[in-house]
Amino acid sequence: MNTKKTTLLLCFFNCWMLLLAQNPAALDAFLQKASVSHAAVSLKAVDLKTGTVIASYNEKTAITPASNMKIITSSTALDILGEDFYFETPLIYDGVIENTTLTGDLYIKGAGDPTLGSEFLGDDKESFLKTWLIALNDAGIKSVSGDIIVLDQLFGYEGVSPKWMLEDMGTYYGPGIYGISVFDNMSRFYVQSGAPGTEVKILSVKPQLELSITNEMKAAEDNSGESGIFGLPFSNERRLYGTVPSNRASYTVKSDIPDPGLLLAQYFHTYLQNNGISVSGKATTYRLNPKLPQTEKKIGSVYSPNLSSIVREINVESNNHYIEHIYKLLTLLRGIDIQEYWKEKGLDSNALFMFDGSGLSSSNALSAGFIIDILTYMDKKYGTQGAFYKSLPIAGKEGTVASLLKNTPLAGKAHLKSGSITLVQSYSGYIEKGNNRYAVSLIINNFSGKRADLRKDIEELLVGLF
Repeated sequence: MNTKKTTLLLCFFNCWMLLLAQNPAALDAFLQKASVSHAAVSLKAVDLKTGTVIASYNEKTAITPASNMKIITSSTALDILGEDFYFETPLIYDGVIENTTLTGDLYIKGAGDPTLGSEFLGDDKESFLKTWLIALNDAGIKSVSGDIIVLDQLFGYEGVSPKWMLEDMGTYYGPGIYGISVFDNMSRFYVQSGAPGTEVKILSVKPQLELSITNEMKAAEDNSGESGIFGLPFSNERRLYGTVPSNRASYTVKSDIPDPGLLLAQYFHTYLQNNGISVSGKATTYRLNPKLPQTEKKIGSVYSPNLSSIVREINVESNNHYIEHIYKLLTLLRGIDIQEYWKEKGLDSNALFMFDGSGLSSSNALSAGFIIDILTYMDKKYGTQGAFYKSLPIAGKEGTVASLLKNTPLAGKAHLKSGSITLVQSYSGYIEKGNNRYAVSLIINNFSGKRADLRKDIEELLVGLF
């Protein structure tokens, strides 16, 4: 056999073996499933030690990633800001303090901290208010002659991404993102339901908000419920629709806070009055009353948990509210072009199309191959002791993947970020098997059938691959 023919045969053999390696039997079986028979699928899995591709399918194809976009945003934030970064929200005044009276205004200067009064990091939702109260007492202030003004203009007033769906407006998972946040920008409607088909009764709303409510919510015919709340940023109109389980003495439906800056101003105004500090002026915001202090004199500050803790909450519980604040901090305040940032790091970021930080927008697009590049970069630079790795929930045990891979050989061995919006399901992260460690990313668009059935198919695929 001549040398040329031998070379061609070896090349064909090597290519054929590579194709087999990248399309193992588990992947072939998965692609035959009814759930993905009409779907767009992007998949890549690699051995982190050797770089060997374990499986690959449309790895360069950019499709909608849902909350797997949080991997990009959170890794970028940790790489730029560092895991010890924190937010500082100062309480400042403009005027003079004399004989226990502040003649002037009090300002809360928004710094983009999403954790003020958050129920997810800390036990006491009012601890930040207590910090400011102590600072006022230490300054000897017993009365304020002016206003309480929340400076909420840091991120502007767009609030929500123009690429978000209209149905997401007014929801707890798609609240407006501004320079100030309070209580997770989330409200709760407590309702009571009766017989199937009857109108639901609204018991209360917490925190207390001044709202004009249209109630179209009914008790469901069975014990299920698909309730919704719709409303636009800064609007006091909210429409309740859909169903809740019937015959419930109390049932909770979550929504947003239309104007978190104004709520904070009003809440702090009342809080001070209840704790012995009188305020003669009104509670307002920069949006409603564009007034800035002529001189900033700091009384005290509230500090957020570090970025490591914030990112842990983001990726374990898929917290849109937290990550959108981080995204605005990076893009608006720091001027970071995230696609360009990773390109400068040597990654091919042409498969990244980013319109928010959370993945809520269906216009986002991302390839499994690019996610693998990010996962590999973060693993090489920070390893398993880094904040990013620790932020990914353990499948079968916690967060949004608590039920995934449970009672399988991979339970407790996979650190995966999930993602799901309408007709999208994704999982990306790290898998450990024996002495080997892998990075895997799977994104599926336009699947058929029930999401629960698709997840079973995905579990079968992952167990088969690893």
